Amino acid sequence: MKRLIPSLLSLCALLVAQPSAHADTKSSTYRYEGEIAGVMCNACSTTVKHALMKLPGVKQVKITFRQSGGNPQLTVLTSTPSLTRAAAVQALGSAASHFDIRALDLVTNR
Repeated sequence: MKRLIPSLLSLCALLVAQPSAHADTKSSTYRYEGEIAGVMCNACSTTVKHALMKLPGVKQVKITFRQSGGNPQLTVLTSTPSLTRAAAVQALGSAASHFDIRALDLVTNR
């Protein structure tokens, strides 16, 4: 019994330490920003969001309408550092004929 308790404590410490080591590798979030033309309403916004959420690693898609007019701002948070405008356009599929992602650039890596 005296040997069992230290062994169990060591095992627990090992199990607790492992997830935190993996959490550091998955914690990177990349923020991409750009503009998207053709989005006029919430239904359009939802269509674009659903399409882009299917891309690997995408965690969040936000479309912000500007009060001063102009094209809405597109913000994508993803765990992959290699998101491209071409991949985003391809994810839109047939909806790409209605919406035009004008730019999509990496802004920050958190």
